[in-house]
Amino acid sequence: MVKDKQKTKISLKKDELFNCSRCGNCLAVCPIYKQELDESVTPRGKLSLLEAVDKGVMDFTNRLSDKIYTCTMCNSCTVECPSGVALKEIFEAARLDLVDSHRYPEILDMLKKRIAEGHNVTFDTNEGRADWVKQIPGAKLEDMIKDSAEVVYFAGCVSSFSPRTFSIPRSIVQLLDQADIDFTLLGDQEWCCGFPLLSSGMEEEAKKLADYNVAKIKEKKAKMLITSCPSCYHTWKHTYARLSTEAVDFEILHISQYLLKILKEGKLSLNPLHMTVTYHDPCDLGRNSDVYEEPREVIQSVPGIQYVELEKNRAQANCCGGGGNLESLDADLAASIALAKAAEIADANVDAVISACQQCERTIGTALKKKKKELKKKIKVWDISELVLKSVQGK
Repeated sequence: MVKDKQKTKISLKKDELFNCSRCGNCLAVCPIYKQELDESVTPRGKLSLLEAVDKGVMDFTNRLSDKIYTCTMCNSCTVECPSGVALKEIFEAARLDLVDSHRYPEILDMLKKRIAEGHNVTFDTNEGRADWVKQIPGAKLEDMIKDSAEVVYFAGCVSSFSPRTFSIPRSIVQLLDQADIDFTLLGDQEWCCGFPLLSSGMEEEAKKLADYNVAKIKEKKAKMLITSCPSCYHTWKHTYARLSTEAVDFEILHISQYLLKILKEGKLSLNPLHMTVTYHDPCDLGRNSDVYEEPREVIQSVPGIQYVELEKNRAQANCCGGGGNLESLDADLAASIALAKAAEIADANVDAVISACQQCERTIGTALKKKKKELKKKIKVWDISELVLKSVQGK
């Protein structure tokens, strides 16, 4: 039995927890349920289990832990809930409790160890974090790491270490150079933003990263931080003010917002691209950060583009399966969700799908390759920065 309910994070969400009307609307939008058809991993099912914990009729168990972590944290359930239950906040609180109870999946200890020792989600060392610069013709890394600059580009772990997404930071620095922006990278001194730890329920470990990263931006005397990762953006913009003991007194923009800004200032000239494209809303940029229109404005500013919306878009957009650390815990389930997203994109009959997230680009690109025999034509998968660079270069 739960010995002291008042000390759990879930007990602090009691008003939210017991507001669920059991209507089942969340089942229709939950990417997990669409694949598993298992009531116990639906938002409604998880709430029932957490109510039992709060009432003291069951403890946090490994079985309950598996249910809570079987989630992409896409937040579709909260958007759809007619009772206004903040489900994502409840599941975040549950993960904090599961970490406190040492009931979280063991594989997350590897994630915690990597970030503690290497300051990234991939390797045990942070050296070479900006090696992606080497493939840009004529570029020198030493020219992109300055003692001070107006803008810091925070590339993020996936873009820095996953070869599949190196094209995103390469496109961004080329656009910044083209627009004559005074910017700097942090290079090996950039640490993980802490989002993977936060979404796992390991908040204390994430606080150290927040303090370090904020201090590094201040050392550069930067007035603005830009990032191409929606999860980094969400963490910097919405979480660091609470996590960090350092004041976040500089502007924070996602690359889609920044590109729109410099386009309106006339710092980039766009050439026509004659193609039909659609846009996939990343969960952490759209539903979780309320950034919907800026990416669409950037895409539609490219001459020659024919733009169509996916059937499910903006707050109703379907998740790509890449969030919530689900891929680390159940790679097959994450892949199934990505394949469902790929099928939706294929139905749109477009030449390219544009996103604004390195994780989405990777998962959707992989899924479309798996479905290539079923596709009427090859569908390109580009980040918004790649689209703009192609237009600037006239390619």
